[in-house]
Parts: sequence; C-alpha cells; structure tokens
Amino acid sequence: MPYIAGKKSTFDYVHILEEHAHSISKCYPTLAGGVSITSGVVWTLGAFTELIPINTITEVFDIHWLIVESVTDDETYELVFYNVETEISRVRWSSDLAAGGRILSVPIPTLMGLQEANSQIQCKLASSGATETVVISVLYHTY
Repeated sequence: MPYIAGKKSTFDYVHILEEHAHSISKCYPTLAGGVSITSGVVWTLGAFTELIPINTITEVFDIHWLIVESVTDDETYELVFYNVETEISRVRWSSDLAAGGRILSVPIPTLMGLQEANSQIQCKLASSGATETVVISVLYHTY
C-alpha cells in the first residue's frame, strides 16, 4: 500500500493486522440515511449504484460490516461490492420484516482486500423476489 515503501516486510503485515483489529470503526454515510439499491428481477443483479463516491475516504480502507437499514420484502438478498466496476466482495442475507417494517438483524460481516484511498465503491443487488430495494450503510476501517 502507498504508506509502505518498497517490498512488504513482516512488520508491514503486522502493522496492517494491528490497524485492522484496533483502528476506530467509521460509518458511511455518517449522520445521514443509508443508500438505496434496487435489484433486478429474480436473481438478476440490478444496475450499479454508487455507495461511496470517489475522493470520499482519503485513506486506505476496507469495509468490515454491512448495515441493512430497510428492505421492501421478506426475501433473500445478495449484494456485490465493486471498486468502480471490479468485484471486491459479496454478501448474502435473508430478511424477515418485523412489525413496523424494521430490520432487527445484526450487522453482516463483509470481507475484502484493502482499497486504495479515494476509491469509488459501487454495489449491485439481486434478490429471490421481484424487483426489490434495500437501504444500506457500511462500517469501515482506515489504515
């Protein structure tokens, strides 16, 4: 990564693991509602939706958790994360709407490699139902 000159050493990897385990979590979007993403029809990925605009996270980062804020129906969902248009992670979950339509699930773990500072992150969504919409946010770490 750009903060390490030359070939990576054991120290470099330990530094990354230390930051991964102990750096502060950050939320995107912060102090705002989540991002709406719409699926295609049954098990078809919808269109690209920008989740994190370019030049928004100005340090090397990775996303650790997906927060599902709302869904339109009781379905199984698959969300694909992209750095611009290159796939970087994929998660799947099922939702069961409680009374009042609120999601009562814990954050969904998300694993991906480190992303360069200023990267644009996009998503596509598929679901087991007709065209569905979810509202999401993410928790991430910087390095």
